[in-house]
Amino acid sequence: MKELIESRQIRAFVAVARRGSFTQGAKDVFLTQSAVSHAIKSLEGDLGCPLFQRVGRRAVLTPAGERL
Repeated sequence: MKELIESRQIRAFVAVARRGSFTQGAKDVFLTQSAVSHAIKSLEGDLGCPLFQRVGRRAVLTPAGERL
């Protein structure tokens, strides 16, 4: 696990958690959907657990995501 979480990862996480959508979250932080997806994937890798469950086009927080 990395020692520090990058601010772009946290901004992306919060935006997706608030909106329940990678696409809408990306619009909120002025990034592409792809950039947000990569930031979340990287954060999940750093933390060693999934933070979102992808349900169709929706992103639902996992218990680990809720704790974060």
